[in-house]
Amino acid sequence: MTQYIVFIADVQITQAAKLREALTKAVNEKHEEIYLIISSPGGNVSEGLNIAAFMKTLPTKIITHNIGQTDSIANVIFAAGSPRYATQNSSFLFHGVAINFEKMSLIESQLEEQYKNAKRLRENIAAAFAAYTGLSIPDTEALMISGSTILTAADALGKAIINEIRDAKIPPGSQFISIGNM
Repeated sequence: MTQYIVFIADVQITQAAKLREALTKAVNEKHEEIYLIISSPGGNVSEGLNIAAFMKTLPTKIITHNIGQTDSIANVIFAAGSPRYATQNSSFLFHGVAINFEKMSLIESQLEEQYKNAKRLRENIAAAFAAYTGLSIPDTEALMISGSTILTAADALGKAIINEIRDAKIPPGSQFISIGNM
């Protein structure tokens, strides 16, 4: 039996916890596969990397399907599934890592530490995305470093990020879990 999970949310601590809980519940209930339908603007890099790594540890097949926009760190969550699908009008946004400073004064060594952390996160995103999709690390980094790159579903198919362009459908009578922003 398939457990359908719809994740139309930011990747933030609360939403990530709900997604982990839904994935855990599906595995504990012995579902044969999980069908993760996703549309997300991204968010917290650490949370996204952790969710994707968690998905890869689960003993259940996880299919991912982009139904709108899968942006930033949400791309890594999406990539952790296999097979991966996208609807015709969906898109994928890639960019570098941002660090937000709010009324802070930093000395040179602290700035260097923040830069190294941003670089490490970008490298971790690229390495995870590449490992999950088979796209090379240099090709993945090129998508991120150029500022921002938006791929259509057809572009993603051409790069083998997705396996097929098709509509998402939850069969009538299926139980599903929906996770959104609060």
